[in-house]
Amino acid sequence: MVAEPQHFPHIFRPLRIGGMQLSNRIMAPPHGRIIADPLASPKEAERFSGYWLERVRNGLCWVDGVNTFIDNRMVPRGYAPSGLGAILRGSVHNPQYRDRMARLAQDIHAHGAVVTAQVINQGAMPHSASGVLANYTNNAGTHTLTGPEIARMIEDYVLVARTVRDCGLDGIELHANHEDVLQLFLSPATNHRQDEYGGSAEGRLKLLTDVLAAIRAEVGRDLTLGIRFNMHELFEGGYDLDEGIAIARAVEATGHIDFFHGVIGNNWGAPSYIQPHLYGVAQWSEMAGRYRAALSVPVVYSGRVDSPEAAEAVLARGHADVVGVARGFFADPAFVAKARQGRSAQIVPCIGCNDCLHAVSVEKLPFGCAVNPRAGREADPPPARAAQPRRIVVVGAGPAGMEAAAVAAERGHAVVLLEREEAPGGQMRLAAAVPENRQFLAYIDRQHHRLRAAGVDIRLGTEADPHAITALSPDVLLLATGSRPRRHAVPGAELPFVIEGRDLLAGRAQVGRRALVVAREDHMQPLTVASALVERGVHVRLLYQTPAVAPLVGKYSIGAIMARLTAAGAELRVMERVTAIAPGRVATRNVYSGAEALHEGFDSVVLACGAEPETALAEALQAQGVIAPLLLGDAYVPGRILAATREAYEIASRL
Repeated sequence: MVAEPQHFPHIFRPLRIGGMQLSNRIMAPPHGRIIADPLASPKEAERFSGYWLERVRNGLCWVDGVNTFIDNRMVPRGYAPSGLGAILRGSVHNPQYRDRMARLAQDIHAHGAVVTAQVINQGAMPHSASGVLANYTNNAGTHTLTGPEIARMIEDYVLVARTVRDCGLDGIELHANHEDVLQLFLSPATNHRQDEYGGSAEGRLKLLTDVLAAIRAEVGRDLTLGIRFNMHELFEGGYDLDEGIAIARAVEATGHIDFFHGVIGNNWGAPSYIQPHLYGVAQWSEMAGRYRAALSVPVVYSGRVDSPEAAEAVLARGHADVVGVARGFFADPAFVAKARQGRSAQIVPCIGCNDCLHAVSVEKLPFGCAVNPRAGREADPPPARAAQPRRIVVVGAGPAGMEAAAVAAERGHAVVLLEREEAPGGQMRLAAAVPENRQFLAYIDRQHHRLRAAGVDIRLGTEADPHAITALSPDVLLLATGSRPRRHAVPGAELPFVIEGRDLLAGRAQVGRRALVVAREDHMQPLTVASALVERGVHVRLLYQTPAVAPLVGKYSIGAIMARLTAAGAELRVMERVTAIAPGRVATRNVYSGAEALHEGFDSVVLACGAEPETALAEALQAQGVIAPLLLGDAYVPGRILAATREAYEIASRL
């Protein structure tokens, strides 16, 4: 028997759950479908399986990664369900499901790991238990499920279970949270039915227990069976922690479940189901510990576990038997292997920004991870060694410059990295001045270590100019010179009490007790600036030109920062364009109607107006005809970290 590693003895203690033998206590909750749809093209299926196989090769022993949606055949012909996870055609009805999932199971089993399907009925739009809206941020109409529709739904759960078993998967996790229909029936906030599926705690439980009983009647003990459950709804009228434990004990008493998976997050509020970096590490694991004390089946906890140290602490404190890690596997596929080998300091840290989710769900862009550009590309070969090593000069050690320099050096090129500041990180380091962004520093430090290990000649505190670059005789010049603040050309913008947000974060500007933040950027910058202000006890009012606050920050993250700001008394206004700034007042107009307004009583105005590419060096080089540079990151188009590192990876992979 393999001895437990000394570094993380609780993580690497074997465990049996139902019919599944686990070699360690780390599991991966479902997240592969955001990377690729395994039931779409063969290329998509290859990307999906490639992602998981890279991680099981590196020690992941439990992949709960097969999202399997229940059929939505009860809707009228021509009706298109909407909302996150609302699916018309159930997964097992796709002709590709059996073959591709069977092949995936075989491949995962070949590495000694197990794989389970999470079965999802997340069509909360239109389906509901009793027509009650399930959250405060969406007002879509709903359809109350009838008795015959519930019966057909249970039949499809049975079909799914039979198919999952026949494919050779090891088990099923019923999705009873995240606005799933199962949660809508469990919750006293959303289930006001008066038939057998409502009216009492037992009635609200009936749909879930009927589904569990029907599955067990079909597959017996051939499949390990568990539920993913919201430990506390954190929603007015919903069940609290004690009521949730009572529900869990009642479910366990049926004898049908082999494990319980506890998560947290209300219906698109604060926190949401996938918590951003504003929250503490494993912040809700003590709740899972309460469940573990009340239940006899193993308990899984997921929620902001971003390191082996955090997972070990959860297990050592008795809060869970298994710990779920999702975004940590985006950041580093060798998360488990490095922990086993005592190399956890080398794990690429997840920064919790949730752009992996928002890029796909908000902007409909391809999946990507801000700190690991190879995430989702595991089926493709890694960048090859350079056939002819060249001398490459990279200017700028922000996210793009560091990634480009590291990839180029790892491929065998001789790389010089020039940075005018005394420390690397660029705007990312500046953003880390706000407490919730401190994890950014861990990533910057990891990249700095990576650069040194790859042999990059790092020259900090060095201003690059055409003469200095010419003296280095580069074969290739990459300019990752970042960006400068976008100007706000309105009367009064030059007044001394008007402060640039970057100067505020860098500690180069003083601010009064009441600040007006002018927001002309669609992602996190204005919210980060506002957070820095409330941290100092400043009263803040944000003015957005857009119809909504921060339109590129998705629902997984927006609730956390909005809760922080509004709890501190911050005010938010939308659709207002600043037209003039004067001492003691700021004039605005509604962007649609032109209606004028005055904002008075503020002693500081802080500009969070986005950025423009910093191209002065590129223009000087072009004027002198020295060398044609390649622009990357913010120097090309200012954007989020994910865009900068992905672009840098792509360029450096092909040099």
